[in-house]
Amino acid sequence: MFDFDPALMTILCCPDCRGDLHGDFAMGNVACVRCGRSYTAVGTGILDLMPSSGKSLPESYNDPDYQKMSALFDEAQSYFTEGNSLFNSIHNASHATIRNWLRESKEDGWTCDVGCGQGHHWEFFEGAWDRFIGIDIRLESLEKIRRRHKKGLLIQADLTSLPFKDGAFQRLLSIYALEHIYHLDDAVSEMARILPQGGQAYIGLPCEGGLAWNFGRKLTSERTMSKRYNLDYRKYIRLEHCNDAADILETLSRVFNPVRTRFFPLSFLPAISLNLIVSQHFERRP
Repeated sequence: MFDFDPALMTILCCPDCRGDLHGDFAMGNVACVRCGRSYTAVGTGILDLMPSSGKSLPESYNDPDYQKMSALFDEAQSYFTEGNSLFNSIHNASHATIRNWLRESKEDGWTCDVGCGQGHHWEFFEGAWDRFIGIDIRLESLEKIRRRHKKGLLIQADLTSLPFKDGAFQRLLSIYALEHIYHLDDAVSEMARILPQGGQAYIGLPCEGGLAWNFGRKLTSERTMSKRYNLDYRKYIRLEHCNDAADILETLSRVFNPVRTRFFPLSFLPAISLNLIVSQHFERRP
């Protein structure tokens, strides 16, 4: 049985109506005091706090190649995270940068890994595990984290309807996630809502839409994935990476103030087109 911290109930809310939750997840009797909806744990230290209904996607997301590749999402991620030393250095760039920035943070309180995926930042996180929460919409990804890590809490949730009270977190991080979110404005609004004024957000993105990133993909993953899975990977990635880096940063800047930025690999040339990864530290606006 996973030992859920009682303090967790002070920051959770119903994703449907934002009512308070009451009960004990360990006993399986948590419910919303406003709408009455019940919630349960779906695995060891994994809570299901998905909304009753999600936002719809365009008909193009029913494309057979997209559906096929989406079903293989977790399997395909090993190509980028375990493929070779070059891919590892690119993938780890933002994780390492944000780890170093977090070392400078003196804030207490809760930290949220928004769109945590398979938990790659958990290899870099050095803070208080009893106040660290990872959220993702894919249960398979959360289960993979739990098989490797016993610390930290995992919540299956929708980024556009987060199950947390206003200002619940002192800081959040989101690394290689926002490029996937079709309803980006809603997700960014929710990220801002769960931070207080002055709360910190640490964002990592591939330089999607940039010359270097697009050229590199054409030479590597586009060829490999199309051949390995017998599909049109270009069509898939246009839907999966539906947001360019520049658009994401512009959307974030509407509710956050930029604090600092770091590009990889050419940190001395701060341009999306010339780099592969961009990391940005933001502060929640009043």
